[in-house]
Amino acid sequence: MKKELQKILLPKDEVYKEQWELFYHNNKFMIDNDIDALRIPAFHEVDFTSYLNGCSYGKWKKYTNVGTISLNLKVSGDFELVLVGYHLELGEVEKKIFGTTRYKVDKKTDIVIPYPDNKEQIVGFEIRTYSDCEIYGGSYVGDCEESDVKKVVLSLATTTCFKEEFIKSNVELIKKELLLEDSEVRENLYIQVVDNGRTLNKEDIEGYHVKLYPNKNSGGSGGFSRGMIESLRQDPQATHVLLMDDDVLMIPESIRRTYILLTLLRDEFKDSFISGAMLFYERKNIQHEDIGTLTKNCNFVSLKGRCFHEKLQENLRNESEFTNTSNEYAGWWYCCIPSSQIKKNGLSLPIFIRCDDMEYSLRCKAHILTMNGICVWHMGFTNKYNAAFDRYQQCRNLLIGKAVNSISNVNVFDFVHKSYRTELMRFNYDAAELVIKALEDYMKGPEFLISSDGEDIVNKNRKFNEILISLKEFSNIEVDLNAIYYDPPRTFLKKWIFRLTYNGQRFIPVSWLNQEPVAIAFDHVYQPAKMALHRNLLAVNPFTKQAAIRILDKQRYKNLQRRWRKNVRLYKKNNGIIEEEYAAKRAYITSVEFWKKYLGIL
Repeated sequence: MKKELQKILLPKDEVYKEQWELFYHNNKFMIDNDIDALRIPAFHEVDFTSYLNGCSYGKWKKYTNVGTISLNLKVSGDFELVLVGYHLELGEVEKKIFGTTRYKVDKKTDIVIPYPDNKEQIVGFEIRTYSDCEIYGGSYVGDCEESDVKKVVLSLATTTCFKEEFIKSNVELIKKELLLEDSEVRENLYIQVVDNGRTLNKEDIEGYHVKLYPNKNSGGSGGFSRGMIESLRQDPQATHVLLMDDDVLMIPESIRRTYILLTLLRDEFKDSFISGAMLFYERKNIQHEDIGTLTKNCNFVSLKGRCFHEKLQENLRNESEFTNTSNEYAGWWYCCIPSSQIKKNGLSLPIFIRCDDMEYSLRCKAHILTMNGICVWHMGFTNKYNAAFDRYQQCRNLLIGKAVNSISNVNVFDFVHKSYRTELMRFNYDAAELVIKALEDYMKGPEFLISSDGEDIVNKNRKFNEILISLKEFSNIEVDLNAIYYDPPRTFLKKWIFRLTYNGQRFIPVSWLNQEPVAIAFDHVYQPAKMALHRNLLAVNPFTKQAAIRILDKQRYKNLQRRWRKNVRLYKKNNGIIEEEYAAKRAYITSVEFWKKYLGIL
């Protein structure tokens, strides 16, 4: 039998028209809306081996039992069709031409041509036109045995909170392109929309295989846990649960490819997660991450670094296997999880937001699959820095993840200490206090998680967030927006004076400090040389052109230090017992029983 593995996509929607190199390589050509086709003028050469339209040949062959893969192209005109394949050899692109065939067809015609068996990472095709030609679409089709095709019921669980337009748009797009067509995807795809904000109406969301669930605002962890619960108790029960953020731009083809891949997976990969890539909404050709890792220093790092998907070499690098790291995780902007993993390992920890996806992957010891073209576009993280999330939630949740034995080989307390010290040294006293609160609440043990209201905690902690205003209000301070993240080298003497005095907060009079404000980065970046021995720091967001002034406060410094040292002593004394309490409660606080009670559902 034959399976349509990947559809050929064209940049028909307005939002993609300036991103044509994700679809094909060459000059920008026009979509003829009257005939729903891409028009290519005579005497042009166009390569469709792109991020969205190259066939991930190596991965289809590795992950599935697919036999011969063929190109099925809908086209008209006088042209040469060139079948090509690519792989990386010592980091350089190697191209293989499988064959060239000339066609002269004066109307829309289906051309089917197989690829020979090969060892290429990606295969694709080129069109060399001798007249005006029209490309209507097509697909890559694989031969497979009926006995190799698995029954898959895919449940897409998306959680939303006050982002009505995003979620309504995405649900409508899925309905239009996947739930209206007469296909096996339509019959086996279900959508669970979990509304933490409880602002959506059923008539705007529900439809064939689409359900809306008003939910207690329990953050991403509670929303996705509700989605998992509903997926496991739907009829028929989901075999896989696809978690997807609400505030993303998505293409239904990613979901379709995910479903087809699941139906064909070899048994050795049946428990694997499938992680969709997160590309930047602002610059749609750039990939932020498809697999992340938690380093020994407790940093969240994209396994592959940034990928620029208009470049063939980057697409090939992205398809490569990376196997020399530990603590790999799949982000819940797009993460497909087998139901067997949920039944075995439970639901999310009740930690509201931050680190829930990382902890879950590590708890499940997930093997993660990725594939070019399975992706979403998400707003970048730079402008999303938020001390209530990035200091309190992250520090507290990493400590909890370590305590429940999900995170290993990572010095979490050292990260918490450095987070506190960083904020203290740059006079961001409210953020430093949030780190202390994170440590204090962690030490209250699992009963605190069970009884606390995550939304209330976040709302209270938001009051500690720095308020940035327009840079125009600081016109008397010289600011070079291009140098905000630069930090010059330090001399040995300046380095030790900075450390010894905690950036002028002890041992020396304030009058000895440089009174001129200096511009530093508003977010995670630590710049000791730039801010050393200045009394006033201007924290700048160069992207929004906003800032806030921070002023050295010796009394606030002393108060925070006393509180910090007290809690560190308690942590060192009691952490062994605290970790045992968390570990003992892990099964319960990740169970369906707990989450039903916590969310107040039957």
